[in-house]
Amino acid sequence: MVDLCRDLLGLAGTLNIIDGIVGLSKSKFFTANATYVFSDLRTWSWIILVLGVLQLLAAFSLFGGSELARWFGIITASVSAIGQLLAAAGHPLWSLTIFSVDIVIIYALAVYAGHKLRT
Repeated sequence: MVDLCRDLLGLAGTLNIIDGIVGLSKSKFFTANATYVFSDLRTWSWIILVLGVLQLLAAFSLFGGSELARWFGIITASVSAIGQLLAAAGHPLWSLTIFSVDIVIIYALAVYAGHKLRT
């Protein structure tokens, strides 16, 4: 199960990085004239890009098997889930998909990864 957590965290991080890069390139993928909670698409693209990098770092830190890596993964997935909900105005289906993956990551790391990281 820890392998699945690590893989999902890496997948979510990679998808967030792609999402951030696509947003920075001003692609036509996003909804036109979307109103965000604050700022604009460019700012949210940078936020999502940074969250993706943090999620990839968390995925690689899970190889060490420490409890700190587990909590770092839970925190990055939680912040990513909140960020995706706040950026949902520009790309609702994509944001809800990544939000769902983040929720599965949080659940898997919280329930299954605790004692298995140490064995």
